[in-house]
Amino acid sequence: MAMSSAFRAWLQERGALLVGEGPQERVVCVGEPAHEDQEGVDGVREQGLGWVAREPRETLVLGGEDAIPWLQGLVTSDLMHLAEEGRGQRTTWVNHTGRFVGEGRLLHFPEALIMDLEAGTLEGGLLGHLKRHIILEKVTLEDRSAQTTVLGLYGRGASMVLEQAGSWAHRLSPGSRPMFAGTWGQVAGQGVVVQRVPWCVDEAYELRIDREQVLAVIAAIEDAVGRPLPLCGEAGFERMRLEAGVPRFGVELHAKVIPLEAGFEDAIAYDKGCYLGQEIIARLDTRGTPAKMLRRVRLRGSEAPAVGALVEARLDGAWTKKGEVVSVARAIRGPGYRALVSMKRGAYDVGQEVRLGDESAELEALSSLPGA
Repeated sequence: MAMSSAFRAWLQERGALLVGEGPQERVVCVGEPAHEDQEGVDGVREQGLGWVAREPRETLVLGGEDAIPWLQGLVTSDLMHLAEEGRGQRTTWVNHTGRFVGEGRLLHFPEALIMDLEAGTLEGGLLGHLKRHIILEKVTLEDRSAQTTVLGLYGRGASMVLEQAGSWAHRLSPGSRPMFAGTWGQVAGQGVVVQRVPWCVDEAYELRIDREQVLAVIAAIEDAVGRPLPLCGEAGFERMRLEAGVPRFGVELHAKVIPLEAGFEDAIAYDKGCYLGQEIIARLDTRGTPAKMLRRVRLRGSEAPAVGALVEARLDGAWTKKGEVVSVARAIRGPGYRALVSMKRGAYDVGQEVRLGDESAELEALSSLPGA
């Protein structure tokens, strides 16, 4: 289902450049493409608040009395940490070789689990993967993507404004919700589900709203702020995400990557029972080192390296080809770029000197997120 005509009109009034059709329609940027959402990024980072258009997203709701124990055998994280309503976590699904089938964020909603997924994850294989493993268990899978709009509210003032604008099952004062935790309630009389997310170095939340009620919720939140908020599209989101150092399924994460190669230690529980792909991941953790690792680099040059560009590492005084650029975006302020690179074994230690073209840099770790 495409976004509502009213929401599309609101986006265009704010200067959004939309591409794609139907369920794949998305906001590339707001304003001139060459500016790469600078106004929206400044709103989030300097003014402390801004909207981030996150469509298209996928929302899967798991219900049934066996949902949690059934899913426990399919994901890498420990769902027992979600016993309390409002708790959340990042998790992954892997195949028998330990490689990604999907990645998402879970939120314990009353009598259900809500999954937040990248567009295309369900039809790309995850939905079939889950359905194949329902045998006699009492589990329901409801794809709510067509009825749900996901909208980000990022910035250090996000939780305070949400607290003022709505009534919630759990408090939303600054620092009250740990990463991936959330709540639900009403804004302007409309049901809203909120989850804290790591896509920005500042506090960030994403709102799940019925597609037909998005404008009422936006208006109520902007009334609480007292002004219209700047808006970011995909360009601004990617700039903030790479600054935060958080990989994304469908970009850096795919069927050739093992979670341990992408900094997903927080989404792997080594002391839980069996799950599909566990043997490979446990063996890699206890007996060896990953063949490659994702790292972050900060570049000061005026030209962005191309995705796929070779990365050289300085080893024993010589430059050796040891990796490649997998994603890149302009820095959120000042000159330069932020990139995620995939580096081979022997050249991915944090602090390793690397070279992209004529520019040298040091490898940095990805963001460390709370364990699940």
